[in-house]
Amino acid sequence: MEYLLIIFFLGVLTPIQTAANSRLRLSVSSPLVASLVQFVIGSVFLAVATLIERGNLFFSTSLFRDLPLWAWLGGLCGVYALTVNIIIFPKLGSMQTVLMPMLGQISMGLLIDHFGMLRSQVHTFGLLRAMSLVIILTGVIMVVLRRGEKNHAKQGTLIWQIVGFSGGAIYAMQPPMNGLLAGSLSSSVYAALITFLTATFLLTITVLITRSDRIHLPQIFSLSCPWWAWLGGIIGGTFVTGFAFFADKVSIGVLLVTSICGMLTISLFIDKNGWLGAAKREIGIRQYAGLLLIAAGVALLRLN
Repeated sequence: MEYLLIIFFLGVLTPIQTAANSRLRLSVSSPLVASLVQFVIGSVFLAVATLIERGNLFFSTSLFRDLPLWAWLGGLCGVYALTVNIIIFPKLGSMQTVLMPMLGQISMGLLIDHFGMLRSQVHTFGLLRAMSLVIILTGVIMVVLRRGEKNHAKQGTLIWQIVGFSGGAIYAMQPPMNGLLAGSLSSSVYAALITFLTATFLLTITVLITRSDRIHLPQIFSLSCPWWAWLGGIIGGTFVTGFAFFADKVSIGVLLVTSICGMLTISLFIDKNGWLGAAKREIGIRQYAGLLLIAAGVALLRLN
């Protein structure tokens, strides 16, 4: 239960990170550059944390031989999920941009558990897990889909829904990857640092190729932004470190669903109160009932 509460709190951090990234994006006029800046900040934060924990940033090169290639690709999963969200938002609208990756995360998490993929622990998908999945998905849909809210989806919706689903599914593979890396390095913080450095490198290449750097990086820190807009990278680093730590302590399905429960809970409060610059939105009984269903589904899933 203590693990679940901490994982829930990690999920609470996600909308705060999103709000910080969105605010910074307004100033730099480019979602990719905003993400790159936050990953750079997060990498510096994790490097300092690793130095405090280990005293150095070196590791044995034998790890390249002992670990499979995919164990080093957690950053690629994060960048892919980020890029997918940027691409599908104008195609599917805000609701489905949240919903489809979330469904991908839950589905892939349970699939990883069932087959023990990426060297994770096996948690067979039986009747109890099937019931949990139905309850959780029902709750997620109740929270995300709001009555009377328009969702401007364009033609080719099915293709973009699949792309959105794949973004969540690929992102669900990051925790076991980072968990294996953390075990080999004996440090969740160090594993998160490697993930962030990989993502920073990939985003730098992407920004250069797409020419999305409408503002020069040295000018960024002279921008007028609230202090919390610069915290996205630090929050993201904390989130990835936590997931790497818990990846071998609870099932991947429980890890993902519990964090999603935290994410949706704080998102409703942010929307209701207009926190962090968000527009106030009415929250109805359907959303609260959906949260209760998700919580019940998590409890049922934990019993398996």
